[in-house]
Amino acid sequence: MTLGLDLDFGRLPALERRERWPETPREDAGAERAPAAKGGAEPRLSGREMRIAAALAEAAMPPGRFLDGAGAATASRLAAWLGSIPPHLAQGVRAALWAIELAPLPFRLRPLSALPLEERMEVLRGFEQSRARTLRSLLRAALTPLRFVHYDRPEMFKHVGCRYELPTVRDEAPRWLAQVTDGREVEEDLELECEVLVIGTGAGGAAAAYELASRGHAVLMLEEGDFHRRSSFTGRPARAYREMYRDHGLDMTLGNVNIPVFAGRAVGGSTVINSGTCYRAPESTFASWRDGMGLPAEFSSSGLAPYYERVERMLQVAPADPLHLGAIGPIVRRGAERLGLRHGPLQRNAPDCDGQGICCFGCPTGAKRSTDVSYVPEALKRGAQLITAARVRTIELVAGRARGATAVLGGDTRARGNGDRAASGAGRRPRLVVRAEAVVVAGGALMTPLLLRRSGACLSSGALGKNLSIHPASKVMALFDERIDQWQGIPQGYQIDHFADEGLMFEGGSLPFDVAALAVPWTGHRYTELMERYPHLATFGFMIKDTSRGEVRPGIGGTPLVLYTMNREDVAKMQRGVELLCEVFLAAGARRVLPLVAGCDEVNGPADLERLKARQIQAGDLDVAAFHPLGTCRIGVDPRSSCLGPDHQAHDVAGLYVCDGSAIPSSLGVNPQMTIMAMSLRAAELLSERLSG
Repeated sequence: MTLGLDLDFGRLPALERRERWPETPREDAGAERAPAAKGGAEPRLSGREMRIAAALAEAAMPPGRFLDGAGAATASRLAAWLGSIPPHLAQGVRAALWAIELAPLPFRLRPLSALPLEERMEVLRGFEQSRARTLRSLLRAALTPLRFVHYDRPEMFKHVGCRYELPTVRDEAPRWLAQVTDGREVEEDLELECEVLVIGTGAGGAAAAYELASRGHAVLMLEEGDFHRRSSFTGRPARAYREMYRDHGLDMTLGNVNIPVFAGRAVGGSTVINSGTCYRAPESTFASWRDGMGLPAEFSSSGLAPYYERVERMLQVAPADPLHLGAIGPIVRRGAERLGLRHGPLQRNAPDCDGQGICCFGCPTGAKRSTDVSYVPEALKRGAQLITAARVRTIELVAGRARGATAVLGGDTRARGNGDRAASGAGRRPRLVVRAEAVVVAGGALMTPLLLRRSGACLSSGALGKNLSIHPASKVMALFDERIDQWQGIPQGYQIDHFADEGLMFEGGSLPFDVAALAVPWTGHRYTELMERYPHLATFGFMIKDTSRGEVRPGIGGTPLVLYTMNREDVAKMQRGVELLCEVFLAAGARRVLPLVAGCDEVNGPADLERLKARQIQAGDLDVAAFHPLGTCRIGVDPRSSCLGPDHQAHDVAGLYVCDGSAIPSSLGVNPQMTIMAMSLRAAELLSERLSG
């Protein structure tokens, strides 16, 4: 049966005028008119769409014993939020709302918003339990933003005894800040010269800039995002997604499973929003590079050891403090010990961590040694310069050599609202032209291939943008009689590495209250009941070393279009990860175990576990996320199958180096930031020798 879900955006207003369905009761009389969005942007929901959103929210998130139910007020908040995100993303949410609205027509003869509440809840339960991935994906696409705005309120946190927001701290003003220029404050075109231009300040770019500046080179760093100091790190996911994540954290893969791929956009890149986990890559990975790709002996545990050691000293890597593991660490330890599995605290880069539990939204104490508090300041102290809010358009190529870049200052104005001069429409943004002897690109595996393609670089092999690995991750939740309060403690501080040789790493993944609300694919009363039990809810996650490969292409408005299809081998590995975590939680004494797999809501004993193992799970049945995109501009010795040489210099453009996750040849099987930094230090060392020779 077809549901006719291919919607023409241009026809939506006409459809609204043509149809007149009974209105859904609203929470308040003013809810149909959407409020002005933050920053003065126009809200992007019509009156009919407001009613659709309210009807959907009311059925999906009914009131509980103490949690408020959703409805018209939620729709109003959604309309305001949509006005703050890129138009093509807002259009996607609108399309999902209309698809859900029209889906019941073939079998109930009325759209969703015209159905009584109980029927609406029944329809949503059907979508939620459907074996059709399209229906579940549509439901998630429409509900995720509604849940986001509904739970992002202080009163919701108060109901479950959680802290909503941290007090704003006062920023210090160290002397090295004089080396930083805010591109938003520049009013005229600029022309600058340097010896080495470094584009991006994440794990790779910051480490390379530090090494080059330490060796006496004149280094200029350009960063598309802003330099967020501790006053920005208030623990609110909504603010972090808006200001520190690329595309508001809404980038998704297209394929047989839709996977959010998260990346940072700030000084410090993704290191600002990661959990601080630090691993060296296993020797088996390096051996595969040498044996399969012919990379030199330096790519080995012993060859990269000196660089890893330097990274570990800079980041002050040490095991997670048991005092701040929270309740989940001991629970996982209990389950792992009963099953005879190897386990222990994770290695982290946060020596003074006090367990605030919000690593992925900016460390509020500065304890996490992300590059914005480590490599970037140290590079600035050694004479490097930094310009923020600088969006690089092209790398300048002269006679087959990189000679600088052209950028637009002011960054992505959508992150700052109408306080930004360009956002308010007051003229064009200033242009920055940089001339350099060498260029280091470090924009990450999603953005680096787009910049290189615009510049006409690294095209000779046909490999640019391909070979994408994403280190797919998933999780299992469990309810315990004891209080967990997972918002307290290090969110990723414990591990089970017993299955690392199989490409399975289990790492803690605690979730704040509002983020947990997005992670549960249920609807109706059982959804609200589960959220009311959040204080007793535990979460733990895992990642697989993927053999699937994807591709990054140019998307709408300069955003990455990410294509990725998960193969059967990786799906089977994901299923094994879910099964093992269910066993760990059961062994630890969980009251209810929630694998969040379509068609298998709970595993509460051996019989349920056997049924789960007997299922042949499809990729779309899993709840998957990705945090470590790699490989889209990989190193290699053969110019026909790789973009860069083993020294990270482009095969087809002299003086152009890539030092970020895109240069990593394959999935590492572990968190990649230490390997990116170590390889970037090595590449910067080689570049320095060439510049000095």
